[in-house]
Amino acid sequence: MMNFQQNNLKSTSSPYLKQHENNPVWWQSWSDEVLEYAQKVNKPLLISIGYSACHWCHVMEHQSFENADVANIMNDNFICIKIDREERPDLDALYMNVVQIIHQSGGWPLNVFALPDGRPFYGGTYFPQHQWLELLDNIQSMYHHNYSKALEYVHSIADGLTKMETIELKSEQKLSKDKIQETFDFWKQQFDDEWGGFNRAPKFMLPNCWESILRYGVQTKDEDLLIQTKITLDRMAFGGIYDQLKGGFARYSVDPYWKVPHFEKMLYDNGQLLSLYANAYKVYGEKEYKTVIEETIHWLKDEMLSPKNTFYAAIDADSQGEEGKYYVWNSSELKEILGDEFDFFKAYYNVGGFGEWEHGNNILMRLIDDEDFCEKNQFTLDELAIQRKKWKETLNKIREQRIKPHRDEKVLTSWNALTIKGLCDAYQAVGNEEYLKLAKNAIEFILDTQWDGETLYRNYKDGQTTIPGFLDDYALLIETLIKLFETTSSQKYLEEAQVVTEQVFNQFYNHKNKMFAYKSHYDTPLVNETFEIYDNVISSSNSIMANNLFKLGKILNQEHYIYQAQQMLYNVEEKIHDYPNGFANWIQLYLNFSHDYKEIVIIGDDAKEYLNQLNLYYIPNAIFVASKTESLEITKNRWTEGKTGIHICENYACMMPVYEIEKAIEMI
Repeated sequence: MMNFQQNNLKSTSSPYLKQHENNPVWWQSWSDEVLEYAQKVNKPLLISIGYSACHWCHVMEHQSFENADVANIMNDNFICIKIDREERPDLDALYMNVVQIIHQSGGWPLNVFALPDGRPFYGGTYFPQHQWLELLDNIQSMYHHNYSKALEYVHSIADGLTKMETIELKSEQKLSKDKIQETFDFWKQQFDDEWGGFNRAPKFMLPNCWESILRYGVQTKDEDLLIQTKITLDRMAFGGIYDQLKGGFARYSVDPYWKVPHFEKMLYDNGQLLSLYANAYKVYGEKEYKTVIEETIHWLKDEMLSPKNTFYAAIDADSQGEEGKYYVWNSSELKEILGDEFDFFKAYYNVGGFGEWEHGNNILMRLIDDEDFCEKNQFTLDELAIQRKKWKETLNKIREQRIKPHRDEKVLTSWNALTIKGLCDAYQAVGNEEYLKLAKNAIEFILDTQWDGETLYRNYKDGQTTIPGFLDDYALLIETLIKLFETTSSQKYLEEAQVVTEQVFNQFYNHKNKMFAYKSHYDTPLVNETFEIYDNVISSSNSIMANNLFKLGKILNQEHYIYQAQQMLYNVEEKIHDYPNGFANWIQLYLNFSHDYKEIVIIGDDAKEYLNQLNLYYIPNAIFVASKTESLEITKNRWTEGKTGIHICENYACMMPVYEIEKAIEMI
């Protein structure tokens, strides 16, 4: 029998929960056993959710959870549960919705109060200690002396959750070019023309939005969209949000200028940004984007690669209790290190000028591109490149000696899938074989360790996989397997994608609304079934799944997959036009149905080489199938002795094959 009158987080593998294992609070991990105990002793649940790289989570821990007096009040009156949002996004999404209903806003740390069975009745985010104590007193008093009031709140929140989660089965909608054009015209009004991104602060990078905007700009030759995408990608690469010395992006910028980042570095951002910069490099040929790709992958290898060839989850914002301390520099320190070169460095990275932050510290950032800088300072680009390399080597060596921020060393299947896809896109764009090798090594681990042919596991740490995957784990793995197939032409990835897809139908499909639930039917149900449809910093699992089904349907000639994708799009279609940011990845699917979409089939001995050459071009409105043989339905009757043919088809109606890349590109 477990002893609940103590902190029980020592046995957990989550780095975030481990951060709390020495708190005087009697923290428990979420489990059926804990909920049963709460019901037995009739105490409300205090559910606190965060993640290891979260700055305000650390602040609240220090103020309240490390304080013995506060802990005593929590222990006496509540069953206290700590949750790592990255391991349990199902619980995080449920309780975040609760706080959104109550306050119309949310964030982390997320603190929710619930009945012993988990049904919520109140919640909020960060509370300073005095407010927290007041709240604890009010909640326990209401629970024990005015229980009917607590129940009233429970029912009211349950109604709100049901409304939020209800997705109706919609009949056929008109998917027209005009309607999606209006959506993009509306989207344009939200752009920040000077600094890139959207006209607001804080500024998140939102790679899924820029992927859709880039695609539509290319497909419709819309100069405004192409210019705006370029401004955004340039400004992000120049900004403090990008680690100018080492590569890799922070989570978001607190200002409109991409200057002051929230310094934590998350795997999911960097994986997606690799894809975005790789696609943009194909379109613009901008050397700067190639540098971003190379530096970010170098950082991933150096700082995030586990001995199992997978990637760790995150690096904290704080070191020595200060946010950003590891990354910032003061002028006198730089002057001492760089000597005669300081003035030139100062001008390049805006030290003491726009890059100045607080307490005399500077965030290294650039305001103009290298060509303009060299012209202004009478320098050649080659001289600048040599100088910059030297600066980076010098300062990285010194930065390495500082106390590093904490690294969250759990491995998450979904975030690794995003990163593997990013590595494939990077390989396609710049042709570096090492990137593909990193991708193949990581997918091998996931397929060997996290997938047993029926269940995909979400997490891995210290040899343990403890949590069955959620829809995003499955959907992102399928998306990545399709990308690997389209990059390498190896059919084993395609076969695996189909097997995982069939499990998604078995475990997550809701026959009533024809969407996929976030949690497997095999898991313990929560308060209500949740469906993730809104794209956020990561695209929603339903939008990823719908895009997967469309592509698999095309590659495997499976009409029912394409119909399923179309039905899912019908279900959300009316929401897309008013809120494109929240449906950016759905817009990709919309374009698949409303605009030209091609099947490009390459057959012959040189199929793989031809595929590599075609992959250097940005062709978002097509699937690619390359094979030496006619093993797939789509490749049948296309083989010609001694030749490698490129067949360009639309809805399986094909033009005459061509045998040269240039000709194929002209026709596409």
